[in-house]
Amino acid sequence: MNSTRLVSILWTAGIAAAGPIYTVTDLGSLGGSSAQAFGLSSNGQAAGAATTPFGYSHAFTSTNSAITDLTINTNASEGIASGVNASGQVVGTAYVNGQAFATIWMDSTTQAIAAAGSYALAINNAGQVAGMLTSDGQGHAFVTENGAVVDLGTLSGGSWASAYGINDQGEVAGYGQVANGTFHAFVWSASSGYTVLGTLGGSNSYAMSINDSGQAAGNSQTASGYSHAFLETGGVLQDLGTLGGNSSYGYGVNDAGETVGYSFVAGNGMTHAFLYQNGVMIDLNSLIAAASGWILTEAYAINDRGEIVGSGLLNGVEQAFRLDYAGGSAILDPQPLQTSTLATPEPGTILTFTIGLVLIFLSRLRLGRPLPAPPPEPQR
Repeated sequence: MNSTRLVSILWTAGIAAAGPIYTVTDLGSLGGSSAQAFGLSSNGQAAGAATTPFGYSHAFTSTNSAITDLTINTNASEGIASGVNASGQVVGTAYVNGQAFATIWMDSTTQAIAAAGSYALAINNAGQVAGMLTSDGQGHAFVTENGAVVDLGTLSGGSWASAYGINDQGEVAGYGQVANGTFHAFVWSASSGYTVLGTLGGSNSYAMSINDSGQAAGNSQTASGYSHAFLETGGVLQDLGTLGGNSSYGYGVNDAGETVGYSFVAGNGMTHAFLYQNGVMIDLNSLIAAASGWILTEAYAINDRGEIVGSGLLNGVEQAFRLDYAGGSAILDPQPLQTSTLATPEPGTILTFTIGLVLIFLSRLRLGRPLPAPPPEPQR
């Protein structure tokens, strides 16, 4: 679609009247009551976790709703897939006899990356994996190099760190504990080591992904304690605001700096998935057909084609989705579509992944992307 024409339509008629910008694909089900997509490749393959009819959480990958159960027919009882690359390599965590193993799935094969107590959270197109190792009550971030695990240790003075994103240059984003006991986002590279990032005025910050330009996305507490999504560039955190509620959480970022996540809406009763683009936070529900049956509640990843994955309610049932741009162009027109809101904060929170998927998929709390070990507070 011609960009000038699109801008004219949106500004003169409004988003609702302009019609859907995205189409929604249901990524499928493993027969249970919920599914969430956390990872997305450059060619549109998704990865995540879904419940079986017996309530167990299984890792899956999906392309155009053709869903594949990665946990079935293995020795794992449960699993979660966190990332996938353009070659179809899927990474995540498999649970065997109650122990967590960082795992890679490829062509119907399953391989543990590291020993028990490990979690794989991201993979790049070179096949490098990022995640966390645990031992003796501590967590260390790791990356792989030529298939070997490289222990990145922790931030200075802290006892816990985890990597959540890795770009095609091998640069890593995550967060870790610092000397005063709070948690700070970081970026890491082989040449520079850890660079600890600041906050948006509060105590804690958390980086969840990194693009090939080195920009990290995540969330941080503000001065009053609420969490706001951020986009980091050159060490500076940009507050992305909210969709009218008190808190927001950033998760995925592509090479254009477009960021996705979720935010509480006005009234703080529920979350909506968002796209942040060119200075504006957009409710993704305003960009799909009103009669689709979907409420998009969380977005976790975006690729350079503008495709987005996450989870939402389809006729009241939690399902994983992929959004595809309906106009034929990968990226939305670079013009503001609505006004973002910086709301009065409430006590901020950050997700707890209690080293057990039962709490994630059976409690049915409103959760963000699973984290492998307990940060200070539960996130919504």
